[in-house]
Amino acid sequence: MPASCQFAIGVHTLALLAQKPDLFLTSNEIAESTLTHPVVVRRLMAGLQEAGVVETQKGPGGGVRLARLPRQITLADIYNAVETSEPLHLPHTPPNKNCPIGQAMQRILEEIFTRAESALTRELARTTLSDVLESAMARHQSAAKHNP
Repeated sequence: MPASCQFAIGVHTLALLAQKPDLFLTSNEIAESTLTHPVVVRRLMAGLQEAGVVETQKGPGGGVRLARLPRQITLADIYNAVETSEPLHLPHTPPNKNCPIGQAMQRILEEIFTRAESALTRELARTTLSDVLESAMARHQSAAKHNP
């Protein structure tokens, strides 16, 4: 089962928008940076717009831009806006209730998954889009120094 990459593309996209906060970028421009299809970008932007993270403008000169300052957007905001599935989930069919392990496994995993998802949410809430942009720009400058 492949993991979803919507969150990673969402963070990448919003960092790109944060770099040019006054400009509306098109889905084609964003897709060029993320190396994904513009339709994927448009779907992600719809969820982010609904969450109040971005705003869109139609027509010439239109596109998408941040609706809030980068320091006001946490990675938890982005995650909640773009991810459509739980990061951890149980199988669709329950295990064998006659098995001593099977009868306890669903409850055990539910408890573990709840703690893990809570830790994920706490960590994402601590990091802002500004933090991501600053890290990206610092790494870019460091790479430029080492590879003139």
